Amino acid sequence: MEFQSKKKPVDGEALMKRSMTQWKQGSRSRQIMFSNLPGKFVPLKGFLEWAVMRRKLQATFAPPATVPKITNPKRIDFALSDSQILRLLDDIKDERYKFAIQLCAVYGLRPEELRHLRIKDGAEGKELWTIYQKSMGGTKGDKIKPRRLHPLLVEDMDRKTIDWKLQQRLEIGESLPPLGAEGKGGEALKTCLRRKNVWNVLCKEAEMIEGVLVPYTFRHRYAKASHAAGIPLTNISVAMGQTTEVHHQSYARFIPDGTADLYAKRDARVA
Repeated sequence: MEFQSKKKPVDGEALMKRSMTQWKQGSRSRQIMFSNLPGKFVPLKGFLEWAVMRRKLQATFAPPATVPKITNPKRIDFALSDSQILRLLDDIKDERYKFAIQLCAVYGLRPEELRHLRIKDGAEGKELWTIYQKSMGGTKGDKIKPRRLHPLLVEDMDRKTIDWKLQQRLEIGESLPPLGAEGKGGEALKTCLRRKNVWNVLCKEAEMIEGVLVPYTFRHRYAKASHAAGIPLTNISVAMGQTTEVHHQSYARFIPDGTADLYAKRDARVA
């Protein structure tokens, strides 16, 4: 095992921590390498135990009783503004991809949810639902349940809402773009976007403030706009199919803390 740094690990815990950086956080490979589970490959923990027992390594390199947790810095995904979304839509000629982006932005969808949209009869008429199921994150292991979708319309430069009649278009069977194999909806959308000049310009704009543009950026827009509208965190989490814990971890930066308002009120008194 090689390390780029001149400073080499001095014990088993340091060695495991350094080694962990080779595998993506939450990946199956990382889980296997640092577990006690027997399998095709020898986990690093088991290897260190063997090496110390056979005196191939000093006793200080014995692995710790519990695997040290290493949390990689969380990537800051960029939330496109409504005006940026409109710029992007103008650059897309394929109406199917336009439709997909509009749905993701207005309903806060994960790209994969586009293939799981359904129209249901509600108490007050037709309702748009997603029946997509995946882990909600958090510690309970709950899965996303089918949920009703609630629109948050995009606004134009004059702050007027734009109604793209998305639910009605789904009702009459308007086509969505091909989304590839199950679970690959985000990749399919990204393949289209990376070919667009405006998308690449927006990527550079995001980089200037240390952000990253991803297919979830339209969903991020929904979260940011929901908080700006003063909708309670619990309700936003329900609308987006997340636990409040996971939502707070992902979108705490969008939650107004009232600091700016307090300083603005002070300045108003001084004036």
